[in-house]
Amino acid sequence: MNGVQGNQAAQVRMFAHDAIPVALGAINPEFGITLDSGGYGYDIDDEVTLNTSGTAAKIKVTSLQTQDIINVQAQSGAQFHLNGRQLGSGKLVLIRGRKYTFYQKASSNSSHILAFSSTNPAGSATAYTTGVNATGTAGADRVVTFTVDSSAPSQLWYYCTAHSGMQGEIEIKDSGDDFFATYPNNKAINGFELVRQSGGKPFGAGYSLNDKVQPGIETYDITAAPSAFIGSVSSIDLASTDQRGACIYVGVKMTSITAKMESGVTAVFQGVAAGSFMPILVKQITTATPDGGSAGVISDNDILALY
Repeated sequence: MNGVQGNQAAQVRMFAHDAIPVALGAINPEFGITLDSGGYGYDIDDEVTLNTSGTAAKIKVTSLQTQDIINVQAQSGAQFHLNGRQLGSGKLVLIRGRKYTFYQKASSNSSHILAFSSTNPAGSATAYTTGVNATGTAGADRVVTFTVDSSAPSQLWYYCTAHSGMQGEIEIKDSGDDFFATYPNNKAINGFELVRQSGGKPFGAGYSLNDKVQPGIETYDITAAPSAFIGSVSSIDLASTDQRGACIYVGVKMTSITAKMESGVTAVFQGVAAGSFMPILVKQITTATPDGGSAGVISDNDILALY
């Protein structure tokens, strides 16, 4: 294995309380994910593996909350799942004068556009748009808000514009219990921590800023493992650098290292010798090229962040 070994590792730890391997594009464990939708059905200590093209990161749920959104998930040809439930012959109950927010951000919604109709879409849909506002792309960032007008009819339908069979009935009332009273969006994620992974990629690798993150395997039914959590990557790479940078130790010879300094300025260091301790305050390693290797491809302990 390349990188820090034996006596080198011991010497490094003499100068730091901790030495964390640097994985390029790894999510910062303290403030690396911005929570968007907390999903549904989670419990304290649940661990969720996130989607990524690189090495998956994992979060562990530390606290829960309720939230006033409806997470929408789609299975082609089947009724939409609302907060992990298909209502079947039951009705989606909404109250006049209230505003409801539907999230179609989960990947399963791709090509399935949630809409409303004043006639049964199994026959012929009649678009109902009063108080309805939709933004974004289904399966990525689509949000639909529905402020139920005082003149709204007592019966509407929700359905997929491309697949009319993915429908359900809506009951509109003046008062009383609505969807959140009968199908509450409870046990949503509020607080979480990132779990350190093995193999020197402690917080995942291959992410970029603003990547959407959700569970790597999407499920639909609330009785199964929940999967409606949605967030975005807000910070990558080095831990514990929200206020101060970290020094780094380089275990193998590097042709170049590009780092974002504590000041926010980007600096390029060339010809860095193996075993170099760099007493500089770095907040992010953008990329690195091992001598004789490829840019951005580093092994487990080629670079350590020292704390």
